[in-house]
Amino acid sequence: MAQHLTELPEISMEGFQVVSGELFVHPPAKKEASCTIWYTSISFSKASLYALNCCERIRIEVNSKTKCILLVPVTAKDKDGIRWVKGIKETTTRKIECKAFTSQLYKTWGLNPNMVYRTYGRIVAANNKIMLLFDFSDSKSWRSKIEVKA
Repeated sequence: MAQHLTELPEISMEGFQVVSGELFVHPPAKKEASCTIWYTSISFSKASLYALNCCERIRIEVNSKTKCILLVPVTAKDKDGIRWVKGIKETTTRKIECKAFTSQLYKTWGLNPNMVYRTYGRIVAANNKIMLLFDFSDSKSWRSKIEVKA
């Protein structure tokens, strides 16, 4: 039921202004290493993976006093190492379900179980190893989509 142009009423273009396309562009995700924690899980951005040279396994270390998480690249031989990537051709990080860890972190750090927390990381070195440090003492937070009964 398409109408032909000749059948449509003509209107005046007076008063209309072009809306800049820039106003509709979704800002690109930060290309910085980031860590996000939920009450039941943790995830890291793809930039985190690149910052650690696309290593397959990491060990997570926590400083309870400074509210920091440290990612240390490890081999499969490290008993505390976890696989944090998924995919074969194009690897990316995965959301890691770990309620035993994150719920304890929320309790220790005094976080609200119904909030999600994210912070950006920075590359650091210790013992001749490159690592990623995430400082949650200055993190962004928002309400979780899932209500938690802690």
